[in-house]
Amino acid sequence: MKKLFLMLIVLFILYLGIQFLFYWFSGGQDNTYSISSDKFTFEVNENSNFNQSVDNYNYKVTIDDVSFSFQIFHDYTKAAKVLNDIRYYKDDNYECILPIFKGNLILMDMICLNNGNYNYYFNLKGKNKDLDSFVASIEEYDVKQFTDTASATTIEQLSVYKENLLDAHYLGINNYKGLYDISKEFNSTVYNISLFDKDVYSQKLSAFVDCYYVVADYNENHEFNEINVVDLVSLDTFTIKSDSAISLDSYIQGVVDNKVYLYDKDHKVQYEIDPSNKSVVVFSSNTIRYYNNGWTTMSVADANKELKFVNSSIDYEDKQYVRIDKIGNDCGYYYLYKQNGGNYDVYRMSIQGKDGLIYLFNTKTIDSINYIDNYVYFINGNKIQIYNDEFGVRTLVDYKELQFNKNINFYVFAK
Repeated sequence: MKKLFLMLIVLFILYLGIQFLFYWFSGGQDNTYSISSDKFTFEVNENSNFNQSVDNYNYKVTIDDVSFSFQIFHDYTKAAKVLNDIRYYKDDNYECILPIFKGNLILMDMICLNNGNYNYYFNLKGKNKDLDSFVASIEEYDVKQFTDTASATTIEQLSVYKENLLDAHYLGINNYKGLYDISKEFNSTVYNISLFDKDVYSQKLSAFVDCYYVVADYNENHEFNEINVVDLVSLDTFTIKSDSAISLDSYIQGVVDNKVYLYDKDHKVQYEIDPSNKSVVVFSSNTIRYYNNGWTTMSVADANKELKFVNSSIDYEDKQYVRIDKIGNDCGYYYLYKQNGGNYDVYRMSIQGKDGLIYLFNTKTIDSINYIDNYVYFINGNKIQIYNDEFGVRTLVDYKELQFNKNINFYVFAK
């Protein structure tokens, strides 16, 4: 009997071990459960995906016949059922939920449904006194989490909001003589890296790739043999030398696999610039490579038209939006931009279910946008701002030239 008992214990431990291994190495799981809160019951469908650097959870929360769809990115070490509680509000105009996650965390603002449209509370604050009072009564909710309270510090002609900069993120902004390199990791926060002897209003022959800024030698007037490179992380600068002179009448075709492709229209030659290897490869006019979600070739006539590479495919179309970006795969988002007068309203919905369309923010331009994980960096007038579900919109840099010179580019690298 004792041996049988010990065997049962060993088998049970073995079973638990197999279950743990299966769970730990699984790519994710689906869970359906109920949450009772504020005298209401919510049906929760939780779809998790662990095949990425941070755990992803996709939710559909239903009460009666109304559903709220959203997703979060947070390291919960592959835990399940991490949505612990929900605060609920309803009146004649709004129906809202505030998800509260494991650890009593608020990883996103309250979502509200109004006239068939979904919005976050930080965009509605002050529009409904009863809703404001309800939010103020939530013990777990800190309104400062979604309010930009940072103050600016003037550094190198920039107003920098140091508190809003993210760890291990490096922001590059080209200026008339080189580059501003900005990061919390730097002692002085901002480095003004000079590359040119004179002001260069438009640095057309430049590109950001991986952790590098690559730009032609604009100290020359017609042709150049040297390409300047700045490492945004180490602050190192170096040059890559080309055996052939490159005309300033060239253009950047695009970036593929961390290599910059430049076409020289005067000499009808294509260059592949690899900053990590400090190399330049020359392609003759007979083999002009073109990238359209895969490599092909193009004619000299097409190359002279300054056709840019295409390295993203959109599988969702809606004519009411002037721009749609697909970021990520099954666990990512569509970002949708709708013109509203002279500005643009920005919306987002999940790729997985093509649902949960929600308004995020408004911006004056959509020409320069950077996506890093689930962060959105964008230019808004003379400011560079960032959006994330965990804090809303915050300002990083105020630089007056952004509003007047559309040739200024910015880029973000995450280490």
